[in-house]
Amino acid sequence: MKRPNIFIIAIAVAMPVMGMTIISPALSQIKSNLNISFSDTQLVLSMYFLSLAIGQLISGPLSDKFGRRPIIILGSIIYSFGAFSCLFMSDIKLLVISRMIQGIGAAACLSVGRTIISDSYERSEAAEKMSTVTAVMVIIPILCFIFGGIFADLIGWRFNFFVLSMVGLIVFIFMIFLLHETNKHKIQKIELLGTFKVYLMLFRNKVFLYFTFATGMQTAMFFSMNGFMPYEYLRLGVSLTEFGIWFSLTSFGYIVGNIVNSKVASKVGLENMCFYGTKLSLIVILFMFLNSFFEFQTPLTLSILCAFFGFTNGLVVANGMIGAINATKLNQGAASGLMGALQVGFAGVFSYFIILFGGATNFFISLIGISIMSIISIITSYMNVKLLRHRN
Repeated sequence: MKRPNIFIIAIAVAMPVMGMTIISPALSQIKSNLNISFSDTQLVLSMYFLSLAIGQLISGPLSDKFGRRPIIILGSIIYSFGAFSCLFMSDIKLLVISRMIQGIGAAACLSVGRTIISDSYERSEAAEKMSTVTAVMVIIPILCFIFGGIFADLIGWRFNFFVLSMVGLIVFIFMIFLLHETNKHKIQKIELLGTFKVYLMLFRNKVFLYFTFATGMQTAMFFSMNGFMPYEYLRLGVSLTEFGIWFSLTSFGYIVGNIVNSKVASKVGLENMCFYGTKLSLIVILFMFLNSFFEFQTPLTLSILCAFFGFTNGLVVANGMIGAINATKLNQGAASGLMGALQVGFAGVFSYFIILFGGATNFFISLIGISIMSIISIITSYMNVKLLRHRN
């Protein structure tokens, strides 16, 4: 089998995250420009997550039948159209609808992109390739945080959506010419009942479930931070541009974590790496509590802790994704889709309720929210370690 171009896959998998990270610095500007509440502003992210979740439930099985290539190409052009339509929306309801269209396109890129890696490599090698891909792709969100703030400050938040639409269009063109089909075992037909049974089977698969919850909660923690961190940095007196620069250190830490993971994951094992990473993540959150409680909080101290948090995420996410997808030999596209749907579904639900319960104005409420997610990820990753020991 001809191996896929890793750079192309990295861009495709990064597009959904770009749709979040370039908008995050502009949330406060969107709120003031449209004269809406904190919770309504959060819908710009939360409903994007919701459609991203639902879209993966659809795109995964479709890629099992029609192939990875046509679904990911279709997703990239839908993503571009949804982002472009956001340029013209001055009503929050219409803006949210456009974001949901963008999220559906993003879902195909995220779910199918990950499955392409699983198609093309063996389990341990796939985990290392996934770390390499995520390390490369996270450079793009770093730039999105930085330039998202600059664009919002200098031009306005609508220009951020224009950039996203152009990225989707460029990826669409490159996919057509450079991406080859990797699904060599297409299923003959898709049945709703059959798809439901596949998802039900996956929910009964303990390995899939534990890996999915471990990586899903870690991902949701990062996505939730994109919703409440802009307001905390504003309280610390930074501009939109400065926020983008400071918070980009989180993604830098994620790169380092993925690089470390790519070197040791095959030796330590996916289960153990997830368990170590989730425990370290909770320790970082506890330091965030102490940093704020004892009034040591500055843009620098907060950003350093965010960078360490990103590092711990890098030890968990790639391993959890590959572990979940490989928990089943058949219907790996469906497994990738369900896992991705739960990831961003957790993110949408938790991030919305964190803001709804006052996380935009009270940093401790936000930290309590991500602490709950962190504890869940520790418990589920530990259960996977127990299963591994039982098998051995």
